[in-house]
Amino acid sequence: MKKVFLWSILAFLLFLPFSFVIGGDDIDEVPEYIPDKEAIINLLDSLLVWIWGAMLIIVVMIFLYIGFQFVTASGNPDKIENAKKMLKWGLVGVVVMVLSGGIVYLIINILEEGAS
Repeated sequence: MKKVFLWSILAFLLFLPFSFVIGGDDIDEVPEYIPDKEAIINLLDSLLVWIWGAMLIIVVMIFLYIGFQFVTASGNPDKIENAKKMLKWGLVGVVVMVLSGGIVYLIINILEEGAS
């Protein structure tokens, strides 16, 4: 019952913005401001900086936790193995983070070349 309730809240929050679009007033006018490529590039760049900062904080916290797991393992092979697995997947996460940032910068560079 608890899972159903949580999934219901999640679905409600995800589809809430669409309910305003469906039930909103008819728009007869075209908006005054239509973003150009420069605005989109600036938005992507700003978002990337913010997301990278948040991800960097999360990565540091995860690696501190993994280090804590190694230190508190006290020679227990199961705990050491678990910490090694967490370290491996933490490094995979960092690689994915770096690659995703590179892809976004690649898209920004393509848009900048197309804008000029």
